[in-house]
Amino acid sequence: MSVVNSPTAVLSPPASTLPQHFHTASSQHDLVVKRSATWRYLQRVHQGGMALYNTAVLTEGDLRKGYPHNDEKTQRRTMQYFMLGSSLATILEIPNQADCLKALQVVVQELDYFIASESKSKMMFLRATGRKALLEGKSFEETGEYSQLDVRPLPFQLDYIITFASLCDMIAEVYEKLAGQGNIWNMHTIDLFQRVDGRFKKILATVSKELEGMAKDVILGELNGMDPLGGTTEDWGF
Repeated sequence: MSVVNSPTAVLSPPASTLPQHFHTASSQHDLVVKRSATWRYLQRVHQGGMALYNTAVLTEGDLRKGYPHNDEKTQRRTMQYFMLGSSLATILEIPNQADCLKALQVVVQELDYFIASESKSKMMFLRATGRKALLEGKSFEETGEYSQLDVRPLPFQLDYIITFASLCDMIAEVYEKLAGQGNIWNMHTIDLFQRVDGRFKKILATVSKELEGMAKDVILGELNGMDPLGGTTEDWGF
């Protein structure tokens, strides 16, 4: 006769017998938590003085060299990141997580539409109308209005480093909200999340690649400083 020594052996069924939706919800929650940690890390890197992936410390000067303030591309991206971050701040006020997720999908769609229109020099100056169109189930393409994206013009130029660090904070808060109390995960919400997460990952991939390039330059500069003859990228194996 076998003896059960631990009460958890009675209360917890083997992992293989747990319902499939339990595994899905659990893995989804873990993914959301990891995403939040990644964006918090990226936020700290942009606040300056932190080693990127334990390689090189990127100072504020390094970041500003990589993202020059007077560069047109940098300014365009800064404005896009501001619009997204400002929009996320409003969406985070939606109390229901599932409704928040729906609004997130709308804002990333509207952002992509805005960027596509801007890149073709056919920018449509649409009116920001709050959540009315969203609640009526109409898209911005049908109404001619942005329901979630903050498209207000600004009378001054934004600072890229500060703006992107703020965006990291907003995106991290989004993931933290989705990882909060209550299980919202089902096939529909997971599909919505994957679309939103996929858009955020594009930003993450672009910026990570740029930061890695900056870290590489910092390391190469330090190595060259130790070489009185002056090395090249090939000399150091880069």
